[in-house]
Amino acid sequence: MRTPSLIALLALSATSQADELTHLPVVNVTSATKTERALEDSPVSVELITEQQIQDINAVTLRDIFMELPGVFINPGRGEMSIRGAGAKGSLLLIDGRRISGEVGMGYELNRIPAASIERIEIVKGPMGVLYGSDALGGIINIITKKPTKALEGMIGASAGANTSGAGARYQLEGDLRGKAGATGFSSWISAIKTQAYAEDETTALRVPKGAQGGQGAPSVSDFGILPNGNACLRRQKLCGALSTPIGQKLADSYALSTTYREPSEVLNLGGRLEHAVNEALTLGMDASYMHETREGRYIATNHPTAWKKDDGTGTALPAFGVPVAQTLDNTRYDLAARASWQIVPHLSLNWRSYLSHYEKEESITALNWKDMGYRSEADSASVSGTGKADVTAHELSGTWKLAEEHTLLAGVEHREEKRSAPFFSEDGAMSNRDYRFNSVFAQHEWTLTPALGLVYGLRYDDISTGDTATTGNIGLQYTLSPLARLRASFAQGFRAPDLPETFMTRLTPQGRLLGASVVDTTLGKTAFDLKPERSNNVEIGLGGASKDWSYDLAAFHNRIDDRIEQVVESPKGVAYRTWRNISNARIQGLEARTSYRLLPELWLNASISLLDAKNQDTGQRLEFTPEHLLNLSADWRASTNLKLKLSLQHVGDQFYTDTRSGSSQSAVAGAYTLVNLKASYTPDGLQGIELYAGVDNLFNAKVDTILGSNVGPYLYAGVRKFF
Repeated sequence: MRTPSLIALLALSATSQADELTHLPVVNVTSATKTERALEDSPVSVELITEQQIQDINAVTLRDIFMELPGVFINPGRGEMSIRGAGAKGSLLLIDGRRISGEVGMGYELNRIPAASIERIEIVKGPMGVLYGSDALGGIINIITKKPTKALEGMIGASAGANTSGAGARYQLEGDLRGKAGATGFSSWISAIKTQAYAEDETTALRVPKGAQGGQGAPSVSDFGILPNGNACLRRQKLCGALSTPIGQKLADSYALSTTYREPSEVLNLGGRLEHAVNEALTLGMDASYMHETREGRYIATNHPTAWKKDDGTGTALPAFGVPVAQTLDNTRYDLAARASWQIVPHLSLNWRSYLSHYEKEESITALNWKDMGYRSEADSASVSGTGKADVTAHELSGTWKLAEEHTLLAGVEHREEKRSAPFFSEDGAMSNRDYRFNSVFAQHEWTLTPALGLVYGLRYDDISTGDTATTGNIGLQYTLSPLARLRASFAQGFRAPDLPETFMTRLTPQGRLLGASVVDTTLGKTAFDLKPERSNNVEIGLGGASKDWSYDLAAFHNRIDDRIEQVVESPKGVAYRTWRNISNARIQGLEARTSYRLLPELWLNASISLLDAKNQDTGQRLEFTPEHLLNLSADWRASTNLKLKLSLQHVGDQFYTDTRSGSSQSAVAGAYTLVNLKASYTPDGLQGIELYAGVDNLFNAKVDTILGSNVGPYLYAGVRKFF
């Protein structure tokens, strides 16, 4: 790879143009080092999304932001966020530096977190184990909510939109209010979002166990029959053949379904901050937020139990696969935090924070063809679901000591507990509890060796209640050749402890039972074993610079993830089940480049490209749902004093995945797609503080493979904001 030579050449070129530089304002970030540091001086790749950028793209939710702006990759409808191909479980989502409780994969948060609450988003790319512990294999996404302001200010707004057929409509009300009275500052925000359904007509191919033939097949070819007492038996047995009805006469081979790709939903978010300066040295603060969400939809489930019990003495239900189901969700979360910042002496400060994030989920999954499956009512067909509770409780204490002008030392301790209650932790579907505890200590040293050269390095130790430990380290250099050429190089480590489902899950799947590492099932020959944490080692070289009319950033990286946790099929007693093992290593390497250029005083052009080589090194296959290339282009034009226009394009390359919808595993590829969006905002003369905005997303009706979540087609919207 010629990347180092290319970077050196660009650096020399930029240095020769240093006299073109006009002094630029300093932009500070905190997520990369947990200390306030200029964005341009970061030793790792950091992308900043500002409140103004969020307003310019007319975003309503976090999904809108990441679909429009580079930094974090998501597909149109899938519930994953990924930084540099690390996947949903390797990209840590934080709000004001805090973890939030919710679904295991955090994908639901894309539609839950409102843009109205966000002051900025800091995306740190590359492992961040030293400062944030588990789950930051690929990087972190830190959403920073709106802070108090010195003067009273706020905003109220509303918007509505739908596709060209009127489907997938979304209505939104939002507002925020910030200010300060004496020594007390406050910030509050509210968002209410209502979304209507978008669905596509599909046909599901129902499958059931074939019986003596083994495997799965259409009901019409299955050996199973249904006895008058409701038991399922093999018709090749003489008595069963005489008394039973073939299952193919009970269940159809296929069913038509209007499959939901945008759920009807209502999401309410409330939140705010309160800060009080006790004196010049001590500031106390509290944060609180509340979220309530209802969703529903119709889907093709991988599996669902029938009402018929196997006639083998076990009393287990005969499963069906590819079943049309209805799902309803009622979810609630509240977050509470208390914090203090104490400047003990001019060069020494302490920061304390304790917080709780509580999440409750009520879920119902029922079969739409419940009569055919032998149930007396739809309610009787309810399956084991994700109903349950999740809690994250954490206590953090850190100190920052400015030993000298050139030396800043950060050190801290953390204690975190994660608890989850769910029915899928016990074989009989009864609600049960599982938990993890993390105790951590870390230290970091920022050292300015010369005015042009800075060094940051750190170390962390995590003790996990499962008996695992993890030690991670990092080191980064930043060298300023000139303001137009800032070179950085870093080595960083990360880890991910196995989550609670990977450890304790016990649930039926199309291939048999799904059993976590700690589960014991003597009938299947499943014994308990330990899962080691996944570990990542990342090397990066980057170069960036900016002037008043242009900016650029280049990065080359190589990230190796060892002991990758993946599902495997085992059958020690001849009956297959699925579990999780440390079985493979992944290599993710690539190049990233982004640039902005002022073509005219009123026109900025922006571009970014990511090239990813992400492979499972054991199999040689590409990592699932990780495109080999991403391209974002946009033009921002202030057409007049009152009118702003934005045209953007996002191209996503094809994506490899394993298709299991037919009951067997097959390699497949979802095709590339290109989305083009047009946005406009207008501030009328004579209406102070009023902004009108409108736009069209997916302007040219690009088609997206349904495995990626589909797309509602051209989506038109309009809204208004009032600033005061």
